Amino acid sequence: MKRNILLTLVLAIAGVSFIMAQTTALVVYEGGYFVKDGKEWTEYRPTDKVEPWNEYIQYKEDDKFFYLKSKRCNVSVPKISHDKIYVDRKKNGNWEVVYNTIDVHHQCVDKDGLFYCYQDGRGREHNGYYVRLDNGVWHEYAPGKKRGVWAEFKQTGEDKDYFIVESKHNIVKIPKKPSLNFVITQPGNNSWRGGYTTKAIYDRSAAYMYNFCFENYAAGKNDDYRKGARISLDNKCNIQVAFDGKHYDFVYTNIELVGSNGKEAVLVTINKDNRVWLYDGSAKIECKSIGKGMKGLLFLGVRGNEYRKIAELLKVGTFRL
Repeated sequence: MKRNILLTLVLAIAGVSFIMAQTTALVVYEGGYFVKDGKEWTEYRPTDKVEPWNEYIQYKEDDKFFYLKSKRCNVSVPKISHDKIYVDRKKNGNWEVVYNTIDVHHQCVDKDGLFYCYQDGRGREHNGYYVRLDNGVWHEYAPGKKRGVWAEFKQTGEDKDYFIVESKHNIVKIPKKPSLNFVITQPGNNSWRGGYTTKAIYDRSAAYMYNFCFENYAAGKNDDYRKGARISLDNKCNIQVAFDGKHYDFVYTNIELVGSNGKEAVLVTINKDNRVWLYDGSAKIECKSIGKGMKGLLFLGVRGNEYRKIAELLKVGTFRL
């Protein structure tokens, strides 16, 4: 009996020590999330703002909370999921509940990715999340079971409701909206089917109708090419450009088929100084006044036939709702 008590105490102390020593974390609530990177924390609310909602410095911690400060306010972020997130708006010690915590993951390596969080029915320690990267790669993390990437997947398709990703062992349908759940199957095994309950999705472009995923991009003709970039748009004047781990959302004012250097192109106009040229296999961005680092961006090696879908709809005049 004493041995069991001692073992339980040792495991509890080890768990607290791990949490105290962690350098990354992902804390999610309805509508947003906090990402920890050392003593620096960033809060995102993707439906309200593409850029960070607020940035914080961690000034202390105890066995239950991380304490963060910013120019606007102080925040206490929990280390366990059943505790709430508190805010001290006037920095006078008057703490009040601001969010109900959905989940706390004591690891977040791909902090610039887009998060799809799930609940595993076997218990909280099995909960995890998928991260959508901009090169067609997805990472699954299960921090309660393993440090580092649990599994890596390659996106092989999508429809209006799901992204379809595959690894050597599983095919996963990742939902684009919280009302749907994760579906897992195994290649060549039609008799087995599993899945997870969706807890939260933090990706404004998840339900975009058209996604151009590029193999390479460069900031001009003389720049070295780098891996992975994406342009997503819908027919309601929304467009997102993603590269270098950043995501930029705009509202465009016009979309049309034009001729460009002897080739057909889809020209997406944000305003007179900022335009996106989509070609069959590549893209060019001319953003003079918005989007840091976006002037003269070149995208190459697109996967899929999104260009042809849009071009055909523009030709017959049915692209817009």
